Amino acid sequence: MKKITIWDILFWISMLILIGYILGKLFGWINTPEWVDLIPLITLVFLIGAFYQKVVGFMDIINRRTNYLKNNLD
Repeated sequence: MKKITIWDILFWISMLILIGYILGKLFGWINTPEWVDLIPLITLVFLIGAFYQKVVGFMDIINRRTNYLKNNLD
């Protein structure tokens, strides 16, 4: 069973906000001032941050496994 981290939750919340905002703008449900149009960019920053944390975590796991194999191969 895969453990759910805060970065998984942040990633999916960011995706839902971004998709909801895009759909709302496309169908004309959201009529906002210009400063609110920055919401997708802010969401994208959080999305990229969560993705970066997931990649760093994955690379750390791969690094630990590689070191374990390297040390126990001898």
